[in-house]
Amino acid sequence: MSPNSFYDDRKFCTACDDYVAYLAGMDRSYCVQCGSKVRLFSEEDWNRFQNGLDNRPRNGRKVKNTGNAAAIFDAQAEEAMEPHVDTEGDLPDDQRESA
Repeated sequence: MSPNSFYDDRKFCTACDDYVAYLAGMDRSYCVQCGSKVRLFSEEDWNRFQNGLDNRPRNGRKVKNTGNAAAIFDAQAEEAMEPHVDTEGDLPDDQRESA
């Protein structure tokens, strides 16, 4: 597929009923042969284009895989949610020194 060229670009002219070269303005483009306004597609091609869009599969957005960073974050969040148990305060005085 070759890149588009300014000289090869065409739009549809309803007056000429053909794809023609055009002059591009700020808001509109005009046929170089008759001077009428041009469109990107003919009516038939526009309907075919729209039907093609309706028939394509829609998978939705894919979930980004963050890798190890997500696993580390999940582990830290899980630790933060666990109740903190102070085992040293629950032990009698004689067992604290040996622990």
